[in-house]
Amino acid sequence: MGDDRFDPSGLTALVLDENHFERGIALNQLRMMGFGQVIGAARADEAWERLKQAKPDVFLLEWVERTGDGIDLVRRIRASDELPNRAIPIFMLTTRGRKTDVESARQAGVDGFMRKPISALAMQQRVLKIVTEPQPFVEAADYVGPCRRRQADHMYRGPRRRLEDIVKEAVLEDAADEAEVKSEVARARVAILEKRARELAPGEIRAAARVYVAVMALVEIGELLGDICLKRSAEEMARYIKAQGATDRLDPEVVRTHVAALHQLVHLEHAQAEERLRVTENLKRMVDKKLRHAPASDAA
Repeated sequence: MGDDRFDPSGLTALVLDENHFERGIALNQLRMMGFGQVIGAARADEAWERLKQAKPDVFLLEWVERTGDGIDLVRRIRASDELPNRAIPIFMLTTRGRKTDVESARQAGVDGFMRKPISALAMQQRVLKIVTEPQPFVEAADYVGPCRRRQADHMYRGPRRRLEDIVKEAVLEDAADEAEVKSEVARARVAILEKRARELAPGEIRAAARVYVAVMALVEIGELLGDICLKRSAEEMARYIKAQGATDRLDPEVVRTHVAALHQLVHLEHAQAEERLRVTENLKRMVDKKLRHAPASDAA
């Protein structure tokens, strides 16, 4: 089924994420996709009640690394006799991306695994694929969930394949690999920045300095990779930190919001230039707004 035939206006989506900001992003993306109703939950027990009462058609949930609630909830859903639809399409949202994590999620019974932050376009493509082309639901002694087999015709390497086709694919794969390496470098730098931002508190000079060093390293990476949006976005964060200094005006939540947006940026493909530019411009507006209010704080 193509995109033009997919109308989610009569569907309900549920999002479980303990992070209010990131939960809001996912809910807004689902609204933009056209879902008739979107529901948010901050805790696993709250999501469980929503699953029973609202009977959603799609469920997106955060891994919740500290407690493991995400994986446990998926298993509970798949094994449940009290839910109206235990075969509901489930997507795991997480900043984790190790192969073992993906396999753990699949073994628990998820339909899809999305690295956060995920762009609106990527989310739409993943949700569309699962909702319109669902895998058969399997109920076995050791597993309950969507069939884990995947069609792999495009991976066929038999003798009937033409050499020129294989060469073309190799060239495309090399280009894709190079782009992915660059993306991984940027993501690694953002991960370091995120760690530094978690340590930040108002008035802590050393913590503020570590954040500033990390964001300037990201500016340099953006320039080296030729990623103008990444460079400009990191420069905006550096501008905010430098202007506020290690004082009470340096709001850790503003910094962490900026980091979340940078996460989104480094996970957006370069082909999505318009969306990447929108993220960059939104960050500039946020910094402009915060700095306009800084003199008032001084006067107080």
